Amino acid sequence: MLICIVIMTVMVQCSKSPAEGRWTTFSAEDGLANNWITAITVDSRGNKWFGCMIRSISCYNNRSWTTYSVPEEFVCGYIFDIAVDKDNNKWIGTLGSGAIRFDGVNWTSYNESNGFPGNDALAVATDSDGNVWFGTRGGVVRYDGEQWVTFTDGDGLVSDTITAMAEDRNGNMWFGSVSGDISRFDGTSWENFHRPADPMKHIINDIAADQDGNIWVATVFGVLRYSGTGWRVFSKHDGLCSYGAIAAEVDKNGRRWFATDDGVSSFDGINWTCYTGDNGLASNGVTSIAVEPDGTLWFGTGEAGVSRLSFE
Repeated sequence: MLICIVIMTVMVQCSKSPAEGRWTTFSAEDGLANNWITAITVDSRGNKWFGCMIRSISCYNNRSWTTYSVPEEFVCGYIFDIAVDKDNNKWIGTLGSGAIRFDGVNWTSYNESNGFPGNDALAVATDSDGNVWFGTRGGVVRYDGEQWVTFTDGDGLVSDTITAMAEDRNGNMWFGSVSGDISRFDGTSWENFHRPADPMKHIINDIAADQDGNIWVATVFGVLRYSGTGWRVFSKHDGLCSYGAIAAEVDKNGRRWFATDDGVSSFDGINWTCYTGDNGLASNGVTSIAVEPDGTLWFGTGEAGVSRLSFE
């Protein structure tokens, strides 16, 4: 997921609605490496992993915090994304060191020096077959545990700079690009989606797929929904907290969640709700979202640590 700051003046505040659930905030004082969270994921054991902007990841096991630092010999200017594979390896998308694998003890960097397409991994995701996918400035990379395969625009990918990705309910992979165009890959063939009009032609920050088959795309100028037959744009005028969205997730009940620079937006298919610091969010500048199987939500912020919204 590419973290992109939307610099705009918001003149009208979105409506606030109290969140049902319990809000808890964790910060560096509680054990986080720092308060600048750029990525979150949850592993199969229920551990939460947080990318802490530069050189550090923190893990929370529901009892205590542990921080791991990227070795000094790795050039790691920024952590874009983090994912955990079927073998519990942590994969970190970085600026400068490409994709870094951490198995709990050892760190390995995959970058231009050993065949990775460049030194930046802008997005990381896993699929239901156990593959790990990386969005780079040189195409999309798939790693099946043994072989690395790179797909570029010459293979059918819409762009060689991929900033977001997600798997849908049918096993198709969706890729969002820096140009705002999107590719769908079924394992054999590619289908590309181009729209010359705004807001499609803006950087795609994240993609999420819901249980109904809809694809949700967070862009710097709103949220897009693809229903399988057409696209719809949702903006601040529809109820989104801000003009753009930075991250997207779907919870177990099908509610869609979007991180923005002015709070968290949720959409139940009919109504939009905006959650901010007034409701318990650590900061309105939200950078990342993760959802646990039980529906607990985690929101990373750009300055105040991470907030947990639990429904007990």
